[in-house]
Amino acid sequence: MIRAGETGHRIDLSRKDMIVFEQRLVDAVGSLFPFTSHSMHFPRTSDDSDAAWVAGENKLLLPLTGEDGSMLGVFVARGVKQKAATALLPHWPALRALITDNLLLYKRSLCDPVTGLFTRHYLLRCMEREIETLRDPLRAAPGASSQADGSLSAGRSGEGLVSGPEEIRRSSLATLVVRLAALRDVVREFGYQFADELMVALADALAAVCPEQALAARTGDSEFAVHLPSAGPRACRALAADIVQAMRKVFLVHPLKREQVGIYASVGYTLYPQDVAGPVFMRPPSEQARLILRKARLAAALAEETPFSGRTDADSVMGFGSILAEGGRVLESLPLSRVLVSLGSNMHAREGQRFSVWTTGYAGAEQERSAHPLTPLYKGEIVLMDVHDDVSQAEVIHLGEPGWNIAPGDHLVLLPEEQGSLARTAGGEVKLDAATGLLRHGDFLARWAEERERTDSFALALLRLAPKQDAAAEHDPQEGGAHPGRFMTEAVRLCLEDLSLGDPGASGAPPPLGGRYGLNSLIFFHPSPDVASLAGQYARLAEAIASRLGVEVAAGVAMHPCLDFRKADALENCQKALEYAMLLPRPHVGVLDSLALNISADKRFSQGDTFGAIKEYQLALLADENNSMAWNSLGICLAGLSRHSEAERHFTRALDCNSGDVMAMYNLGYMHQSQGRPGEAGKCYERCLELEAGHLYALVRLGQLAESAGDRKAARQLYEQAAVLPGGKSLTYRHFARLCISEGNSDEAREHLHEALLHDPQDALAMALLSGMYLDAGEDPEMAASFARQSVSLRPTLRGGWLQLARAMEALGRVKEAREARLKAGEM
Repeated sequence: MIRAGETGHRIDLSRKDMIVFEQRLVDAVGSLFPFTSHSMHFPRTSDDSDAAWVAGENKLLLPLTGEDGSMLGVFVARGVKQKAATALLPHWPALRALITDNLLLYKRSLCDPVTGLFTRHYLLRCMEREIETLRDPLRAAPGASSQADGSLSAGRSGEGLVSGPEEIRRSSLATLVVRLAALRDVVREFGYQFADELMVALADALAAVCPEQALAARTGDSEFAVHLPSAGPRACRALAADIVQAMRKVFLVHPLKREQVGIYASVGYTLYPQDVAGPVFMRPPSEQARLILRKARLAAALAEETPFSGRTDADSVMGFGSILAEGGRVLESLPLSRVLVSLGSNMHAREGQRFSVWTTGYAGAEQERSAHPLTPLYKGEIVLMDVHDDVSQAEVIHLGEPGWNIAPGDHLVLLPEEQGSLARTAGGEVKLDAATGLLRHGDFLARWAEERERTDSFALALLRLAPKQDAAAEHDPQEGGAHPGRFMTEAVRLCLEDLSLGDPGASGAPPPLGGRYGLNSLIFFHPSPDVASLAGQYARLAEAIASRLGVEVAAGVAMHPCLDFRKADALENCQKALEYAMLLPRPHVGVLDSLALNISADKRFSQGDTFGAIKEYQLALLADENNSMAWNSLGICLAGLSRHSEAERHFTRALDCNSGDVMAMYNLGYMHQSQGRPGEAGKCYERCLELEAGHLYALVRLGQLAESAGDRKAARQLYEQAAVLPGGKSLTYRHFARLCISEGNSDEAREHLHEALLHDPQDALAMALLSGMYLDAGEDPEMAASFARQSVSLRPTLRGGWLQLARAMEALGRVKEAREARLKAGEM
C-alpha cells in the first residue's frame, strides 16, 4: 500500500507480503528457535495478538501485526520444544516488532520510493531465478521442443509430456518494458515534481492491470518493466495492449496551467527462451537476465516509431521476435545502391536476409491520413550485406519503380527465403565483388535462378566464416572481432584452388557458380553433383580454411531433388543445413537430412508455430522413417492439439524405432493415463524405471496411479522414493500434501504446500490446493482469491483453480464474478 504524504510515499507490509517474503520470515523465526515445519494462517479478524503454545501438537502460534496493529497473519511453527516456547512467549511482542520491522525495511529496500514498484535490481534477481529454473532442463535436453503457451509443459510439477530426459514445467517466461519517452517533455514543461506525480499515477495504473503473478518494477526514470512467468506470446501481447490502454486513460491537471497532462506509452516484450539463441544460453543467468531486459527495451523503442497509419494500442506494442519481420527501417541512403538499416545482429539479423521495402511517404499521403489509415506502397527489395550490432548495410537488388529511390524512413518487411524478385538476368550488367572476385549477392541469385532450370539435380553449399572467440576478444567488440574482409579473399582462393573446386582438370567438371552471400558468407552452386563425395569435399575444405586462417568455419549443403521441395526451396534448405552444421563438432559440415529437418522443426515449435513444426517433423520422417526423435516430437505436437489417439500412435512408432527411448515410453504412459487406462500407463512407467533406474517422473506418476486407486500407503512409498532423488524433494511436496488432505491431516498438508511454493513460487496446482484450504478453514477469502487467480493465470485449463476462485468470490460477496468462474470451470 502506498500513501501520499508531504515527505514522500510510505510503503507498508500487507498480507500478500507474508507469502512473497515467506522464506525471509522463516529464516527470521528460525534464528530464534528450531522447528521442523511451518505454515501460514490468515484469519479474517483477530483481536488476540499474543503468541500461543499448543502443547498436545508441539506447535507455536505466532501472530504478526503491522505498524497500525492490523493482523498480517499467523506463523505456525511445528516441532517446537516446550522449553523454547515457554522462554519465547513473554518476549514475543518485542520480537514480533523486530521481525516485522526488518521485513518492512527489506521491502522498502526493494521498492522505488516514488512509485512503490520494485526496483530494477530486484526484478533482475527474480528473472535470474526463473531463468535458472528453465535453463537446467533446457540444457539437459538441447534438442527439446517447447510450446509457447506452456500447455504441454509441466515437468517440475510432474504434469505433462516431455521431449527430453528432464521435464519442463513451463515453457517460457516473459519480460515487458513500458517506455514513457514523452515524460521528458513533461519534466521540461511542468517540472520534476509534477512528473513524479504523473509517474505515481501511471505506476498505479500499471499495478492495477498486471495479473497476480506478475512483478512490476521501475527500471529507469521514464521506464517500467513487468516480469511475467509462464507466459506465451498471446498472453504477452494481450497484457501489453492492456497496459497501453490503461496508461492512455491517466491524466493529471496541472494546478497552475489548468492543463490536462497525459502521455503515450509503448511496450516491448521478450520471451525466454524463444527470443534467445546460440551461445547466449551458456552465459550466467545474471547476464541472460540483462540481455532479456535489453531486448525488451529495444522492442519498446521500435514500437514507439509507428511506421504506418495512426497510433493505436496494437501499434504501440512490439515483441522482440517481430522486430526482424516488421520492425526494420531505412536510416540512410549510401552510394553504390546501398542503404543503412536499423537491423543488426542484436535483432538476430544476418547477412543474406532479404527484405521488401514499403513507404507511406508518397504524394497525397497527408490527405489520406486525415480520413483513413495510410496504405503502404511497395518500393523494392534489399539484401543485408554487412551486419553490425544495431545497424546493417544493405544492397538494393530491385526497385519497383526505377525513378523512385529507397529513402530514410521506409519500412522493411522480411521476405521468406523462397520468395522475392530477382532483379538482374544474364543479359544485364554483372559486377563482381571486389574482395572475393565472386558474384555479388543479387547477381548470384539471378544467375542461380537461371542455372537451376537447366539441370534436374544440383546442390547449394553455404559457408560461413567467423573469427574464433579468443581472437574476437582482442578486437573492438563493436566490430565483432576481426573483420571478415581480412580473410575472405584467402578463403575464396582455398575454395577454388586448394581442393580443386574450381579446377576443371581435376574432375572434368566446370567450376561451380559462386557468390558472396554476405560479409562473412560464400555460396556455391553445383550442377549434377556427386552426392556421396560433395559433403566430404566440403568437410576437407572447412578443415583446411579453419587450420590455415585460424577462423571458425561451418558449411551447410542442400541437394535437389529432396523430398517434395521445389528448386527455389534449396536456398532455405541450405540455411537449415548450416544451422544444423553449427551444432555439430568440427569440421561443422551439415547436409539437409532428417536430423537437420528435426532441428528446424524444434525451432518452429519453440516459437509457437505448432503446425509449421508438424509439417517439418513429417518431412524429417519422410527422409528417415526410423527417426525416433521426430516420431516423439510429432506426438507431442499432436497431443498439444488434443489429438491424443494420433499422438499415442506416434509414441508407439518411436518405440518401434528405438525400444530404449525412455522419453517416448514416458509420453506413451502419460497418454494412457490421461485417457483413463491406468494399467497400461503403469506398465509404461515401470518400463521407464527399467530403462533408467531412478526415473523421477515415472516414480511420481506411479504414485499418482496408486493414490487414484486408493492405495495411499503405496503412493507414499513411491513419493518417498522420488523425494530422495536429485530434485525430487521439491517436486513431491504437493503430492505429499494431497495425501495428507485425503487422510484428514490439514495442518501437515498446509505445511507441505507452503514448502512447495517456497521451492517453486509458480506451482499452479499447489496454489489451487492452498486456496481451497484457506476457504475450508474460514480464513481470509481475499488471500484465497489471490492464490486462485494466480493459479488460473498460470494454468488457464486448471478446473480446480477456477472452482476455488468461484468459492473465494462467493465468500467475498462478488456473485457475478463467482458465476463467471464456475462457467469457466464447466468448460474444462
